[in-house]
Amino acid sequence: MELTAPVVAEDRISSVDMLRGFALLGILLMNIQNFGLPSAAYDNPSAWGGATGWNLYYWVANQILFEGKMRFLFSMLFGAGVVLLTERAERRGAGIATADIYLRRNLWLVLLGIIHGYFIWDGDILYSYGMAGLGLFVFRVLSVKRLLISAAIVFLLINISTAGFVYSQLNKRPEALSALKIEEKKRTKEQTKAIEAYQETLDSYDSVKRRARIEEQVTEMRKGYFAAIGYRAGHTFGMQTAAMLKFLLWDVVFPMLLGMALYKSGTLPAEKSASFYAKLMLGGYALGLPALIYLTQWIVSSHWDPWTQPWLMAGYEYGRLTICLGHLGLLLLIFKLGWFRPITWLLSKVGQMALTNYLLTSILMTLYFNGYGFGMFAVLERHQLLFVVFSMWSINLIVSPLWLRQFRFGPVEWAWRSLTYWKRQPFRLVSEPIGEPSPSLPSEA
Repeated sequence: MELTAPVVAEDRISSVDMLRGFALLGILLMNIQNFGLPSAAYDNPSAWGGATGWNLYYWVANQILFEGKMRFLFSMLFGAGVVLLTERAERRGAGIATADIYLRRNLWLVLLGIIHGYFIWDGDILYSYGMAGLGLFVFRVLSVKRLLISAAIVFLLINISTAGFVYSQLNKRPEALSALKIEEKKRTKEQTKAIEAYQETLDSYDSVKRRARIEEQVTEMRKGYFAAIGYRAGHTFGMQTAAMLKFLLWDVVFPMLLGMALYKSGTLPAEKSASFYAKLMLGGYALGLPALIYLTQWIVSSHWDPWTQPWLMAGYEYGRLTICLGHLGLLLLIFKLGWFRPITWLLSKVGQMALTNYLLTSILMTLYFNGYGFGMFAVLERHQLLFVVFSMWSINLIVSPLWLRQFRFGPVEWAWRSLTYWKRQPFRLVSEPIGEPSPSLPSEA
């Protein structure tokens, strides 16, 4: 037996694969808005894509049920993978080679994230995962209790930082209005900056100026490949540098630590009772849904006023934690009880090829929306984007099981594993049986 080798079929955990597949598909419900609409429309549907009827329903449902929650779930599963990978290697006696494998795995992911961000799509998350993963290695040996404490500390720090941000945003207007009452030559530097920040916010919501920025983005996205990647390069650089340190790193570290704890506790491998998952579902939804429904309704009733928008951030971390736990309980309850077995089986196949499916989605979506493909950027209304989502889901759900009938891994997973273990891995299946996994046996793949 090799001390260091990739996970094989009999070592896979079906519940984790199923959750990963669900999260991957769910992420497109948010990302499709960045693929197909101007960036200003993401948080403010009145900017583009429609803010009434089905367009509004889609935006509201996303805010309450999916925004941030799917990435949270995906990040938890990445954290679970940290424990799964290292525990398996250490049980085999790999010793220090475990750290070597782990380091290479994450560094290759960082490189892949750079390539994805600059040459395919600027909404990349792989870079953040690779960078965050580098620091998680030391947490793998902690107990469930200590992992939960670590996650709680990060959660607290995030919310303190968010509270400071929200306060500064909401304080812009009173500070500026107060400063404007003072004669210009008598204003301090801080008062002048307050006025400038206030004006900058107003400009970002000014319909004429916003329209000009949107039209500029639409023009660039409908040009050729090099124009599109050139336009996105600045955003990618910002996301992988300043935004990474300020937000993205902590955004993924918190759920990763929680995922490590939930894996070690037996929650993610579906080892708990059905009643446990039912309580998790009801508790998560009961704590999260009322708060998010109220907050979203308030934002909509204000017509996305710039001085109510910061409150979206105020409830973001709490909302994605509670609703994600509700989703988690629901999905694992379904898995545990063996309901909708063909669907959970298909989702597990998508999850086995999550990296390939993630990159395939980016490639096909940018080809469809950008000018070097079909040029559909900013053409469809928000709700019409769902037809594109369903089409992409169909591709994921059909291609994944068909591919895995012939091959051990998705093509990108195979390349990633070969580079990680510094050895070409077996690719084709020879005599491994193909069959539907039983939800009652979570260790099967």
